Amino acid sequence: MKTRLIAMAWLLCTAALFAKPHTPAPGTAERKAICDAMREYTIAAQKKTLAYSFLFKVEFMRVDGDYAGFQGFPVKPDGTLDDRFEDFVYTTFLRKKNGVWQVIRDLSRTDVPTDEEVRDIRKKFPADFPTAAMPQYWRKLLRP
Repeated sequence: MKTRLIAMAWLLCTAALFAKPHTPAPGTAERKAICDAMREYTIAAQKKTLAYSFLFKVEFMRVDGDYAGFQGFPVKPDGTLDDRFEDFVYTTFLRKKNGVWQVIRDLSRTDVPTDEEVRDIRKKFPADFPTAAMPQYWRKLLRP
């Protein structure tokens, strides 16, 4: 029994070490968990009470270990734009802590950041956030 537990622990550690950045497929538990975290965040940010649920049109989602990058916008269950929300694409970065995804940084915006804003974002951005989980635009912009 003890040998079995040690082998299982070794397999889990090995899998974590060699996990590659990936995009969770539609319908997977991982993708749903990230979208659920985004729904909670979006509702809180908009300070709205919603009579019906909403989905996200995901433009980018990439997971690398316990970090994820997300770009998308809310849509109604039928796929049409949801006019209850501001008209922009959410660009957020999440961390999984104790098995739960949470938004740790929101870079959603409607304009291009100034050089001063980029410097400020770099300073406040988690130093250990993997670039593989960033959309290409932000990867280029935030590289030192």
